[in-house]
Parts: sequence; C-alpha cells; structure tokens
Amino acid sequence: MQEQTGLLHVPSTPPPPAGRPFVVYGHMTTGGSRRSAPSLGDPTHPEWRRMSQGDALCALLLDRGIAVLRPDYEGIGGDGIHPYLIGSSLAESMHAMVRARHSFDIDLGDAWVAAGHSEGAVAALHASVTPGDGALLRGTAAFAPVTRMDVSIGLSRRIGVRFPGSGVVSALIGLMLRGAATGDERMRALLSGDGLSPAASERWRDLDRLCLTELAAGDSWGALAPGRIGGASGEELFALLRESFEANEVAALTGFRAPVRIDAARFDEVAPAPLSARLLRRYREAGVDLTSAWWQTHHSGTMHPQHAPSRAADWIAGLFTRGGC
Repeated sequence: MQEQTGLLHVPSTPPPPAGRPFVVYGHMTTGGSRRSAPSLGDPTHPEWRRMSQGDALCALLLDRGIAVLRPDYEGIGGDGIHPYLIGSSLAESMHAMVRARHSFDIDLGDAWVAAGHSEGAVAALHASVTPGDGALLRGTAAFAPVTRMDVSIGLSRRIGVRFPGSGVVSALIGLMLRGAATGDERMRALLSGDGLSPAASERWRDLDRLCLTELAAGDSWGALAPGRIGGASGEELFALLRESFEANEVAALTGFRAPVRIDAARFDEVAPAPLSARLLRRYREAGVDLTSAWWQTHHSGTMHPQHAPSRAADWIAGLFTRGGC
C-alpha cells in the first residue's frame, strides 16, 4: 500500500466517551505534483487559495467538536502519478485516512462523514459507495462536484485560441490525460507517441513538478489553447479520455449508504449549473436521500464562509447527533 500524507485538525474540547466524530474532507484540484500537496502549503505558496479553500468549513466543524482529516491524495502526498479524477483512487485516499484513524492518537471514534469540494466532492461521492474502512459512514457533503467533464472538455477543445481562463483549462486537460492514463496502457502509448501536439509534449513533465497555478501560467500549459493539445492521434487519445470520464461519472453512482448533501453554484464555471441540476435530478430519480442548496456564486465561492459552509456544517453536525455521537 502506498504511503500517503494529509492534515489533521482536532477540536480543543474533550472527546466524548465513544471518541470524536470526524469528517474526511477532500480538497479541490491543486495540481498533480508533490508541490501541490496542501499539507506542505502555507500562505506564501502560489496555490494557497485552492489549498485553503476548505478552511472555513473546517473551522465551523471544529467549533462543533468534529475533527477533520484532509488527505493530499495518491501521487500528491506520496510517490507516483496522481490519478486525477479517477474515483477509485480518490475514494481510496479517503478510506486510507479513515483506516489510519486509530494511529493518530487523537481519540477518534467510528462515525464519520465524507465531504469535499470539486475534485474532493468526486472523492467524497465515490468513497460513499465504496466500502473498505470498517467505520460507520453517517453521510456525504459534496460541494460543487465535477460532473459530465466529457461535455465541458469537448466544448473547450473546439477553441483553437487562448482566452481568459484558458490556461487553467489547458492545465486541467493535461492533468486529466495524465490521470486517466494511469489505468490505460493504450493512452500511455499515445501520450509517449503522437497523441499530444509537439507543444504539449514539451510541457508534459511540468505536470510532475508544478502546482495548478504554475501550470496555468504562460510559460507552461497556459501557453496552449485547449484545442491545440492533441496531436496526430489526438482524436483517439481524447476518445479514451471520454471513456474514462464515463467510467468515473458521479451521476452514475449507485448504492449510497447514507444521506447526501450537494451544494451547487449558480454561476459555476467548472461544474455549470445545468450539469449540476442534471446530477441532482439523477440522484432524486434514483431514490438517494438528498439535500441540496444553490448559491449565487462561482465555483470557488461555494466554499466562502457566507455560502455553503454556513449551512453544511450544521447539516453535518446533525448527522452525528441523530446517530447518537
């Protein structure tokens, strides 16, 4: 089993007799390199805004006596390549934190909630339908979950010129290709062959050493228009990426073992409102015990103190109260 890292946040109040309830919180995308690990960040880090995106929720949970565990994810807080947006890997990082709880010596109990923002929401949702930690899952709080990336990336690839914000889009496409290829030998062959354009190939190793903000800059993937990433075999490469998206799509998940809450943004540039609304409909049609809320903000704004954390913290605390923690 690969060694992974993360952050632990512990309330100052004494633990209850059964141990502290806890939340495992998955962070939004910060990159795919060790430099992208939130556990190594500080306010001077170029990725600090994204690394600290969950701090408001964390503080509210600590005030309620709930501990928070925040994994860095496979390939970020440890060796290897980060399987970006691959549900099984993200879920395993969440479960690994849960399994390791008794080694932390902070009096954690068995009751927990899976939570996360953006990529972290994908982690939380996949962890909620994937057993493997021996603990008692009380619920899932997913903030602006990434859904139907085949649609979003398909539209972006039609644009052959750079545009405001395109640097982040191109960097994310690079991370997606790299992540999906961890489980696809044909993708790996295409990436080392002519699946990428020469300009994208020149920047491939940046994914191993830079965080997302640095990748999006004009001297890295930010120099590429999203439509200029594929090479001679680019259509085959991106067809395989679409298959990966379909295999990891959160809207297709079934078997939720506990209530789910989804907080979505009306003006989300990463998880557009129509796609988020589709996700909510799919869950309701499938009979998921679902609570949802819409916020008049953008993707990152969902986690600002006045938005989702202001209500989600009480919802999470209520799960533990109803469960007798």
